[in-house]
Amino acid sequence: MSHCFLSFVFALGALLGTSRAGESHASFRSDMPAGAAYAIEASRLHPTQFSHGWREVVHKAAKISAMSPAELKAYLIDKDVPVVIGPGGIPYLTDCHHTLRSLIESAAHDKTAYGYILANWSELDGQTFWARMQEKNYAYLKDAAGVSQPASALPASLMAMQRDPYRGLAWGVMEARGFDERKGVYFQEFRWADYFRDKLQWDDADDDAFDDAVKAACVFAQAPAAAQLPGYRSRAVQPRVVTEPAKHDTDDPAIWINRADPAKSLVLGTDKNTDGALLAFDLKGKIVRTVNGLKRPNNVDLVAGFMLGGRLVDIAVVTEREAKRLRVFTLPDLADADRGDLVVFAGDPERAPMGVALYKRPGDGAIFAIVGGKSGPAEGYLGQYRLEDDGTGHVKMTLVRQFGAYSGRAEIEAIAVDAELGYVYYSDETFGVRKYAADPDAPDANRELALFGTTGFASDHEGISIYPQPGGAGYILVSDQQAHRFQIFPREGTPGQPHDHPRVASFDVAAIQSDGSEVTATALPGFPRGLFVAMTEGRVFHYYSWEDIVQAAGLK
Repeated sequence: MSHCFLSFVFALGALLGTSRAGESHASFRSDMPAGAAYAIEASRLHPTQFSHGWREVVHKAAKISAMSPAELKAYLIDKDVPVVIGPGGIPYLTDCHHTLRSLIESAAHDKTAYGYILANWSELDGQTFWARMQEKNYAYLKDAAGVSQPASALPASLMAMQRDPYRGLAWGVMEARGFDERKGVYFQEFRWADYFRDKLQWDDADDDAFDDAVKAACVFAQAPAAAQLPGYRSRAVQPRVVTEPAKHDTDDPAIWINRADPAKSLVLGTDKNTDGALLAFDLKGKIVRTVNGLKRPNNVDLVAGFMLGGRLVDIAVVTEREAKRLRVFTLPDLADADRGDLVVFAGDPERAPMGVALYKRPGDGAIFAIVGGKSGPAEGYLGQYRLEDDGTGHVKMTLVRQFGAYSGRAEIEAIAVDAELGYVYYSDETFGVRKYAADPDAPDANRELALFGTTGFASDHEGISIYPQPGGAGYILVSDQQAHRFQIFPREGTPGQPHDHPRVASFDVAAIQSDGSEVTATALPGFPRGLFVAMTEGRVFHYYSWEDIVQAAGLK
């Protein structure tokens, strides 16, 4: 049973003039009527479920241990644990099993639980009592393996409860927003635990293995098979296409438009690992080309019309993090176009390259790579390199400036360039989105033009995509990574304030923990108003229709 159901009871009581707010908690007695506020040693309460998720217990026990006595008492009173009095005057708690087991396990001296009497059925015989408990959904009679058991087999105390790793997994997935907590829904996490039970296995004693299991379970939680479970993220935009899986870990996409035949356009994506790769997918999500042997490629971007070997070609540029360099490939064949010597930040291991965005200056067609590293100084975090033919049909680069403020909180990876308007945007993770002139020769080029998106994000600011519309209008989309959604800001700013970018909308996506994204307004087969691509856990990329995003976010 969800604690927030109790908030409804509390609110109803307030409307009727019978709120328990301010009511003293009397020592528990077996003759207490429904609605009475009680206090009792937590270990005296009897469970109405067989198991708990031990990781949730450990997490809450640490939280409780850090509280002062006054904070703990206020916390436990707020929990307002519901109890049904059964035959023989036995108090059965119908919620907060994890909280009270955590209290018992904690370093807190006072182990008193506080709550109210949900019902007093002490006059019933055992069979009738448990039949009524199940009728009201006050008991969950499945053991740690998900097998139904009789009420007579319930553990006699909170300390005798079984450990169900899948119940712990469900808690981890809910904390990660793989599904939403639903107030008033009975045993929500247990229902999700049963869903995950035949899908995943891991060593629950291994923290890293558990974290990986949570990520994998978050992906399962978005599947249509989970749609009937309470808390399913039904408002999340669903992808039209899910790509073939990469070998290791997808990170960042880019979209190459085949101008002669849009149906042959490609989505590029990195497979981030020491044994990594650059992948090219068709519009159906099939891998059609691969560049192997890249050492932890992070991000990729592309640009059309680069003069190389006496002809104009389209190129993709990848950050090869462990080699501390950029790699350049021609499109669509993904042929090498560099000599392997495009080392950035002088090879400083603290600034190993992660993010990259390409900028083609409208005036003269000069092409630049703007690169962000794993770390960097408070000023001059980004490096901007001019890319040119070295005279032999290979790409060379020249550092032209280092610019950009950095909060020092996390790192800077997501970078996007709006070449038409002449701006570069980047995510200062957990802090905000920063805006500068993209042209290194622009007047006052190193002055920050805007800092926005500083509130309303769950944690990390990640992938940035720019959806252009005529006249400089459009949208800037930024991944709210831990919330599994994208925040939307006006590309053109506000009237008279081109560098004012208030949030105008957001939309949830089925993609989990999205690092990277890209969007095009070009009509493509299956995507008549444009294609939005987002990385997700599960080693794949999602292709979303811009029409679906417009509907979900309420855009024009």
